[in-house]
Amino acid sequence: MRVLVLVLLVAASGPARAQGVRDHTRPTPNRSTAVTESQAGELTLTLTDAAVRPIQVWVRAAGLIDASRKQVTAFVGPAEGARLSVGQRVRAFSPESRSRMYQARVTGVAQRDGRVTVTATLIGPGHENSARYILEIVTDQGDFLSVPNEAIIETGDRRLVYVQQPDSSYTPREIRIGVQGELFTQVLGGLTAGEHVVTIGSFFIDAEHKLKGS
Repeated sequence: MRVLVLVLLVAASGPARAQGVRDHTRPTPNRSTAVTESQAGELTLTLTDAAVRPIQVWVRAAGLIDASRKQVTAFVGPAEGARLSVGQRVRAFSPESRSRMYQARVTGVAQRDGRVTVTATLIGPGHENSARYILEIVTDQGDFLSVPNEAIIETGDRRLVYVQQPDSSYTPREIRIGVQGELFTQVLGGLTAGEHVVTIGSFFIDAEHKLKGS
């Protein structure tokens, strides 16, 4: 709230007066942002290690179920089709009943005429009044050094994370990313395993850092 009031006062003042307010109230710019333990508790600030984890990418497709109400056939493009293989886990649901999720497995993958046909077999029979189904196919891309998606802040073409320092301050670090999964994103450079990054609360840290004039 104090930061908001200060910004409003500066905006209402003329250029010269605004500069004077900044001179007396803005702390010396630095590359770190400090947060007290009480602030961290109020913000529900959460830290997660950069670590090697399995990264999963979901391939989504719409298809039709057959007369047996067990096999759904859908089509995907070549790029998505390259991720698919028999045996992958699938979550299926009909647009008419999104709350009812069916477990399934990929039982067929075939490429023809520039597109890939994928067949998923439901573990149990599907909804009798639904012909269309949405498939969410879970593909494992491998184990990579990664951070949660929530930790990454996109600024133009740059990706930043805030890394916790020994003095409980947080320093922005630019990273290079690779595979972007449903929950985690591969880190190709900028972090090492074991470093703590801010996940929940990262946007607050970023806002504080920018207010300090870094």
